[in-house]
Amino acid sequence: MSLAVRDVASLSRLARVCKRFAFLVATEDRTWKRVTLGAEVGFAAMHYTYACDLQGVPLMERFLLVDALETAKLPLFRDLTPAVWPSYRLQFRHRPRIRFNGCYISTVNYTRPGASHQSRFTWTSPVQIVTYYRYLRFFRDGTVISLLTTVEPADVVHHLIKDNLHKHHTGALPSAVMRDALRGRWRLSGPTNAMHLNVGEDEDGKGPGEYLKEPSPVVEEEEGELHVETEGVLPKYMWKMQFVVGSAGRKDGTRNNKLTWKGFWSYNRLTDDWGEFGLKNDKAYYWSRVKSYGTAI
Repeated sequence: MSLAVRDVASLSRLARVCKRFAFLVATEDRTWKRVTLGAEVGFAAMHYTYACDLQGVPLMERFLLVDALETAKLPLFRDLTPAVWPSYRLQFRHRPRIRFNGCYISTVNYTRPGASHQSRFTWTSPVQIVTYYRYLRFFRDGTVISLLTTVEPADVVHHLIKDNLHKHHTGALPSAVMRDALRGRWRLSGPTNAMHLNVGEDEDGKGPGEYLKEPSPVVEEEEGELHVETEGVLPKYMWKMQFVVGSAGRKDGTRNNKLTWKGFWSYNRLTDDWGEFGLKNDKAYYWSRVKSYGTAI
């Protein structure tokens, strides 16, 4: 059980040793229950409501988990485990969740016409290939780091840590790629928040770090949706991204390794307006394990 909690992949590889181990890995539901309901890699580490503001400051649990839930007549988040899964093993593999021992990377390639010369024919005009990357790294406390850059993953992923979230980067520093990194927060849609609630309201009617006005009408949410809010390029803006957690269908059976875009908006704090970004060139995010992150426990 200790092995399963620290590294689920090692537990799966253990099934290759012999038939007895294969039988135990596939049928020992107590081990999979510990993994599924635990806070190390299981659903106890998932957040189904925002746990902090955009700066990473924790919100008061009394407002988040007591007052709002009593008002909405909903049970506590941690006590809600769907009974639709025939086993804890299948629930852990197929139920949407976020992975912390790596980062999600989106590689975007598109072409655009280059500068043409007046003395050249149109069919000889150059074509430029533009490549950039989007990175998302999630943390257990409900925070997230978002970064858009042209730097390749090998030179970025090792610097996606909270200590590098400052503005004092120079071109001489290895972590200079973090100059444009943005702080943010995340939450999943689940059975506990069929309707998104703005909880812990202040005197002005807005919750701490929440905004009552959404980019689209508040509708019933489906489990498997991921909501990410980050700082904007300018202080007056906030960005909101919405994804669907899925699987890329790799041969090794990896699950919950893909984030498909569902929407991308900007919020202007001064005018209280929402604007929608186009997703013409943006591609889905794919999870990649980073050894320097360890087991992320």
